[in-house]
Amino acid sequence: MDAYKQFALYCGEFFEKTIDSENFEAVVFPALQKILPYDTACIFFINQDNLRLKYKIKKAVLPEELTPEEFMVKFNNSKYLVSDLKIENYPYAKLVIGNSREYSEEEALVFKSVSRIISGLVKDTEISSVLKMQVELLQTGMYELSKANKTIREQNKKIAQTNKVKSEFFANTSHQLRSPLNSIIGYADLLSSEFSGNLNEKQKTYVNDIKIAGINLLEMVNEILDMTKLESGSMQLYKTNFSIKNNITEVLNILYPLYKEKNITVTLNTDRPIEISADYQKLQQVFFNIISNAIKFTPENGLIEISAENNGKYIKISIKDNGIGISEENQKKIFKKFVQINPTSTASTGLGLTIAKEIIKLHSGKISLKSSPGKGSEFMISIPKS
Repeated sequence: MDAYKQFALYCGEFFEKTIDSENFEAVVFPALQKILPYDTACIFFINQDNLRLKYKIKKAVLPEELTPEEFMVKFNNSKYLVSDLKIENYPYAKLVIGNSREYSEEEALVFKSVSRIISGLVKDTEISSVLKMQVELLQTGMYELSKANKTIREQNKKIAQTNKVKSEFFANTSHQLRSPLNSIIGYADLLSSEFSGNLNEKQKTYVNDIKIAGINLLEMVNEILDMTKLESGSMQLYKTNFSIKNNITEVLNILYPLYKEKNITVTLNTDRPIEISADYQKLQQVFFNIISNAIKFTPENGLIEISAENNGKYIKISIKDNGIGISEENQKKIFKKFVQINPTSTASTGLGLTIAKEIIKLHSGKISLKSSPGKGSEFMISIPKS
C-alpha cells in the first residue's frame, strides 16, 4: 500500500483519543508509524540557542539538546524526514523521523501533511508553553536591543516597544490561527453534507472527528488569545447593527457536530426579530463559550433552551440547560480565570466564562448565573440595544 493510501486509512487515529502531555508519545507516534515507517521519531522544541528534545519513541537514543548546527549535521540526509511545527509562520518545534532506508518523494509529501496534523496536536497539548516560548523569544530579542541603551528614558521606550510587538504578535497569531481552523471546520462540514460525493460510514466518522477536533482547538485558541487582548487592554469594540437570532444561529451551526454527537436538543426562541448595535464577532464569542460549555456538561439526550427578548433599552438573552449544574460555592468563582469546575471531564483552558464576562462588560452589560447541582444551569445576559 502506498504512502497516500496509508495516510487516508490511518490519519483518523490521531483524533480517536484524548491527547495530553502524559500520553502524547504513546498515542501519536504509533499512529504515525502506521502511515510512515521509522526507526526514530522525535520532536525537538526550538529555544533561543538550541533545540531541546521534548518527545521521542522509547527506543530512540538521542541527545537532550542540540545546537542548530549539530541538528543539521545529524538529521540533514535522505534517511531522515524533518518538518517544522509552526504557529503559521512561527516555527516552535521540529518533527523528525528516521529510517534505515531512504524516503521517497511521495513519503516526504505525506510527511508534510502528517506534520500539520501533529503540529495542531502539539499546540493543543502544549499551547501555553508554545505561546510562552514565543513571547520569551520576543522579550529576549528586545532585551538584547535594549542593552545598548544608556538612559532610563531609552529603556522605557524599549519596554513600550516590546509590549507593542507582543500585542501585534498575538493579534496576528489570532488571525492566522482562526482563519485556517475555520476553513478546516467549513470544508469538513461540506464533506459531511456529501455535496462532493457519498461517504462510507468510516469516512463519515473521520470527517466528524476532524470537525470536532477543529471546533475544540478553535475554542481553546480563541480563549487564550482573547484573554491576552483583554489583559493588555487592546480589545476594542466594532459595533454594527445586526439580528441577535442570526448571530446565535451561526454559533449553533458551528457547534452542531458537538451537540449532534450527544443527541442534545437545542431550541432557539425569540419573540420577534431583535436588532442590536454591538460587536458581532465578540458577542458571537460570548455565545460560543457559554453554549459550548452547556454542551460539555449536558448529558446525552439532554436539552438546551436559548431565548432572547427585547426589554425596552436592553436585550435579554437566556441560555438554559438541564446538565449537571453548579454548586453555590462554585458559582462564586465560575467567572474567574483558569477556574475549571470539572477539570477531569473535558479539556478546557478555564478562560471561556472569564472572557464572556469581560466582553459583556465592554458592552456595558451584565451576565449572571442561576444553577443548582443536578438541575442544570441558566446564564442570563443583559446588553444595551445601542
